[in-house]
Amino acid sequence: MLWRSWEPEAGTPSWDPELAAPVPPAAPLPILKYLWTARKNAVAAFHADVYRQWIVETKHWKLHTFIVNDPAAIRHVLVDNADNYVKGTIEPRIASAVSRTDFIAKNNWRDRRRTMSSALQPRGITGNSSAVLDATQALLERWRALPDGAVIDVSSEMARLTLEIMSAIAFSSDSAGMIPVMEQTLARNQAKPLFDLLDFAPLLDRSWAAFKRRRARRALNRVTAFIHEAIRKRSAGNATYDDLLGRLMRERNAKTRLPLSNEEIQNQIATFIEAGCLSISFALTWTLYLLSQHPAEEARLHAELREVLSGHLPASEDISRLRYTRMVIEEALRLYPPLHTLPWRGALDDDEVSGVRIPKGATITIVPWILHRHEKLWDRPGQFEPSRFSRDCGEGRPGYAYLPFGAGPRGCIGPSFMMVALAQVVAAIAQRYRLRLLPNHPIEVQGLAYLGPRHGLKMTVEKRR
Repeated sequence: MLWRSWEPEAGTPSWDPELAAPVPPAAPLPILKYLWTARKNAVAAFHADVYRQWIVETKHWKLHTFIVNDPAAIRHVLVDNADNYVKGTIEPRIASAVSRTDFIAKNNWRDRRRTMSSALQPRGITGNSSAVLDATQALLERWRALPDGAVIDVSSEMARLTLEIMSAIAFSSDSAGMIPVMEQTLARNQAKPLFDLLDFAPLLDRSWAAFKRRRARRALNRVTAFIHEAIRKRSAGNATYDDLLGRLMRERNAKTRLPLSNEEIQNQIATFIEAGCLSISFALTWTLYLLSQHPAEEARLHAELREVLSGHLPASEDISRLRYTRMVIEEALRLYPPLHTLPWRGALDDDEVSGVRIPKGATITIVPWILHRHEKLWDRPGQFEPSRFSRDCGEGRPGYAYLPFGAGPRGCIGPSFMMVALAQVVAAIAQRYRLRLLPNHPIEVQGLAYLGPRHGLKMTVEKRR
């Protein structure tokens, strides 16, 4: 569907597609309706006023929350006074993925984070770039066998692609066996509601949380068994591996100097693969969706790829010259951030944020989905305009107005890796194919653990001549 807008400075009418996004309620929803809506789609529960206000306070029974949109206030919470804002009481209550919650809850999370961060730096693992290109090349070969105009589910294709990439980085030559094991786990976790109403039930919430932890551990049995078997085989040999598993097996506890336990290694690898797969696959899905809806921007991207790459696949050293490609991805991450809501944070002590008193025990919510569409921070916030990330346009933007990777001590550990991987995949696909949205296919944004299309993304594949 298209709607017409007038841009006086250009002097000519322009056509902008109506992009997929839930219509926000005009007023705050009653608590039960809010919880019922949010558990199925978190981004559909926010009322219209949160996109205009710097701080929105809500009180419901024992839940006292503040949605914070002021960039200066976000910096205060995430960086300047981060020690006062820790994982709140809500987060552990509703979390259901043991691979994620066990890893986050460890007291030595800073040590574990350092290891994971080094693994995701551009030069941290020799095979990072080749893992991306090898998996992407295999995808292109599969598509080449399809007839022109064949229909694919881009969301599923990108999920499979990123699982191949992340598994190769984690296990190098042993990665093939991990793919079918993780595929089922990822699909199950993403399909779950964001939380259950029992998470907030007095007296029952603790028992319910314990049940969910046990259920999550059972669901990860196949993943655990695969990782433990890989550790056993490597421990029995003398080979040295520079993949993530090899690094974790060589790591030592900072205090005891003992090796990591199998459980610690398993938790970190499962977290790495799950978070990486879902973040990258949904970022790719939404980027390809946006390009299909904006022919002018797609044509400019194609022109850059012809000039810079001349037909060859994009190596990591090419990425710095793909400036417009990066702008396209950054704008896609603004409109559709895979991590639509940052982990809730609870205030340990009273504080003041942007002139608003934050009482001890209150929960701070920072929502990139809202922040990236805030009317005071962005012109035409609902429209796809990659040029807003050019150097000239971005100079006056507040530093914490854009948070696709979070920020502060617990921000995303691999933003540089993610941006390089996204650019390589988008450039490789766009060189060879045009993807067009299947007519009448419903596109519904759904915010569960990550932001994805509820009904997938059915598109036709057209070979570029």
